[in-house]
Amino acid sequence: MDRDLLLLMGLAFLPLAFVALVSAWADRRRPWAALILVLMGGGMAGWAHLTHPEGGYDPADLPALALEVAARFLN
Repeated sequence: MDRDLLLLMGLAFLPLAFVALVSAWADRRRPWAALILVLMGGGMAGWAHLTHPEGGYDPADLPALALEVAARFLN
């Protein structure tokens, strides 16, 4: 899988984990889905960041990276 896409997917899972955490807290149950989403999102984003050939991603480049990945997969 493309490293850039993996980073963006991992970063998309993290806000979903927050929503799952709040939902579990409101229902007074254990936040297993939130834990799984944090592990998946953090693992995917962390692996993509650590294996990037230029030493990692710069947060300022994320919007351009998202557009580049979207353009690559829409063509």
